[in-house]
Amino acid sequence: MSVSTVIGDTTNTLRQLLLEQQTLSFQVSLRSPADEAVDPASPKINLYLFRIEKNAFANNRDFIPVETEVFHYPQLALDLFYVLTPYAEEQDQAHRVLGEAMRILYDNAIIPASALAGSLEHSDAELKVDLCQFSLEDLTRVWNAFNIPYRLSVCYQIRMVFIDSLLERSTKRVREKENQHGSI
Repeated sequence: MSVSTVIGDTTNTLRQLLLEQQTLSFQVSLRSPADEAVDPASPKINLYLFRIEKNAFANNRDFIPVETEVFHYPQLALDLFYVLTPYAEEQDQAHRVLGEAMRILYDNAIIPASALAGSLEHSDAELKVDLCQFSLEDLTRVWNAFNIPYRLSVCYQIRMVFIDSLLERSTKRVREKENQHGSI
């Protein structure tokens, strides 16, 4: 069962991974990059969900049987896109923090159900983490949306997050079959 909190639970799962598996010491922020600032005391990585898309490959899924004549609508399958941005006093420190965060996400390209947080914790789902191949122009568009100057950043796509539908559809089962044959 995938409840509507899976988007936030996915973000918290990524945050926990970044906090627990780092070999360098940095904070993990979930704020908008427009509200983020460099903290001289501690470097940080900003993980910001900036786009959500319906997964194109999961559109043809069947209705889920609940009873003999009742079906649930298929789950809504989503891909989540995050921008990952380092914030540090010195550029070399920002580069190290970004590299460490990218290593963690690379090492966890498939996040198993045992590492998921919140409502995902007791599911059998896995999350797939992919580094997006965004051009500089695409990244600049993201930063222009925040009305702030471009900062070094990378994008990640998380596939697939499911949200259950509460809609049901009733149907009648076929009880008898009639064959009609004719000559050609």
